Amino acid sequence: MRKTDRLARHVLGALAILGIALLACVSTGIGLTGAGGVAGVESAPQAGGQPSILEPTPIPTNTPRPPAAFGHIAFVSNRDGSRGIYVMTANGDQQIRLSNGDSEDGMPRWSPDESRIAYVAMMDDNSDIYVMDANGGNLQRLTAHPSKDSSPSWSPDGSQIAFETFRDDNFEIYVMNADGSNAMRLTVNPAGDTGPAWSPVDRRIAFVSDRNGNADIFLINPDGSGLVQLTDTIRPESDPVWSPDGSRIAFREWPSTDAANICLINVDGSDHRCLTEDQVENGTPAWSPDGDWLAFRSPRGGIPTIDLVSVDGETRRSLITGVPPKGDPVWSPDGWRLAFQADANGDMEIFTIVTFSANNELIRLTNITAYDGEPAWTAR
Repeated sequence: MRKTDRLARHVLGALAILGIALLACVSTGIGLTGAGGVAGVESAPQAGGQPSILEPTPIPTNTPRPPAAFGHIAFVSNRDGSRGIYVMTANGDQQIRLSNGDSEDGMPRWSPDESRIAYVAMMDDNSDIYVMDANGGNLQRLTAHPSKDSSPSWSPDGSQIAFETFRDDNFEIYVMNADGSNAMRLTVNPAGDTGPAWSPVDRRIAFVSDRNGNADIFLINPDGSGLVQLTDTIRPESDPVWSPDGSRIAFREWPSTDAANICLINVDGSDHRCLTEDQVENGTPAWSPDGDWLAFRSPRGGIPTIDLVSVDGETRRSLITGVPPKGDPVWSPDGWRLAFQADANGDMEIFTIVTFSANNELIRLTNITAYDGEPAWTAR
């Protein structure tokens, strides 16, 4: 049964129960337990004069207990002095550093077959793209240019990587083989072209460009052909994210400089619509594995939360995390959990939270005085 169906069937029964439970949460705070061993973290205070987001929202009450978390999570940490790429099991065990050296590393990206990790290393105010095996072996430097290279995005078959670079005195989109060979420029425009996102099912790459005086989303083939402008509004758009089946793109649309809404468009340019109409800056959306939901960080109501919205726009609910999310959430491979970074009393740590359950169990995975963030979850 689809998760959306389960939500609809249990709405009425959940509302009364949830109203009482949420009032209790506000009064007492939300206690946390988890692999990292932290308890009693309280929910953030509500901003005065702001509309509350703690009204009853549809939560299923009779869904099965979620299965045990599985897979591995790559993340970034500076616990050893410099930011490096680490990996841990999905329950927070076996936290191991994979990258080495004195560079400041970030943006870990799993290859489609989950055997390799691409990432960005910053040294001497310049960034390059590296790749290594999932266990940290076979480290390779893919770019070695005096200009910044960043934002790696794997092709569906793992044979190529798209990236953004400033090597042409403005940001352009390039593509290269997964071993760093045959780097080729795809975009040629004096405007900035950034944020490549490769379709999970075909050869198209989405990116953002302000070449027409406004930030819009474009599509291009990896040989530089087939350039198409996908969005064309007076509002800037950013952060394109492909649906799992490659038929739609979710993105952020900006009605003002301090407000961003979650929107959708089909890859043929049809059915451009927004799922939120907030006056706050919502974070970059993340697709659920089944393509039915989008998760994103939201500060609406003055309390930072992770929100879920169904792609039909009919259901939206907030996961009250008890700790302020500071990064964009990522889904577990089975869709039962989200991983995210959050501020735990001034310390950036990684948490998971259960999505479709009456008990949105919150677990802290990292527990060390350091920056831990940018989780990337894989089934491997």
